[in-house]
Amino acid sequence: MLLLVALGFIQLLPVIGKDSNENASKKDDTDKGILTSNPFLDATHFWPLEVLRSGIFSMDFVTGHSAIVLQGGELVKDEKFQEVISTEKKGSYIIAGDFKETCFSNPDSCIMGGMTISFWLKLNDTNINKTQDAYIISSGGQSKKSRGFAFLYFHGRYVACLSTRRAQWKMYVPKIEPNIWNNIVFVWKKGETLSYYLNGSFVEETYSKPAYRPSVNYTILTIGRPNNAINVEFMYPLRMCALALWDRPLKKDQIEKAYDNIKKFHEQPDLKKKRRSKIIKEFASKRRLNKIRRHVIHL
Repeated sequence: MLLLVALGFIQLLPVIGKDSNENASKKDDTDKGILTSNPFLDATHFWPLEVLRSGIFSMDFVTGHSAIVLQGGELVKDEKFQEVISTEKKGSYIIAGDFKETCFSNPDSCIMGGMTISFWLKLNDTNINKTQDAYIISSGGQSKKSRGFAFLYFHGRYVACLSTRRAQWKMYVPKIEPNIWNNIVFVWKKGETLSYYLNGSFVEETYSKPAYRPSVNYTILTIGRPNNAINVEFMYPLRMCALALWDRPLKKDQIEKAYDNIKKFHEQPDLKKKRRSKIIKEFASKRRLNKIRRHVIHL
């Protein structure tokens, strides 16, 4: 994914489709203490969503590429997280990139056993009506013409779905407490279950039903709107931060650890300021290592 502003227009380039293949060579040692200082270092993608460059770009700390905040989306001050990205202005949303030929837009291609989607979310349910279909995050799972995952508000209920070529996992999520921050995590185990975690704790899981999605037509990852429509009535005004994707299913203790990591920072904002430069250096080192690894692979 690379977002560029050039010659007066915005060009959206795809996330490299080899992410899953490269990550397949990594051993999953996060539960053995190797990456204990930062549970997000081994994520496939991680957007803190707390800084905007040039007013519209928010960097993926893992790849160095940027999500783009559009149509009035902005950085706002928040009592818990200091500053976060908001799509509360009517018509605003975020595009995290084009994930064509990756695990996240086509779960059939997940070669490490599944995926994990984690984010911190603050919703004001007075911004929508009970008959509305309003999308929180989408990589295509809602469409019969595509695959991927989606989380949305559907006629008064929250729904998570994940679609592959021949199956769909669909779950009605219990009401999310409005006007407070919640950590939402979905873990998909390929061929098995879709699980839901709230604030570090397991809530429920569901199994698949037969479905048929022969094509993958919609592959961008969107926040605050579906990835196949830009109609305002399908947008959910929200605040979000700490969006992370893993191209494998995380274990329960890893989910708890990631939750505690972010929770600690918003409970102790001074600690976040002290460690910010260290965190940035950790991710910068990982990006350099990934570049070296890709170069070696292509030799």
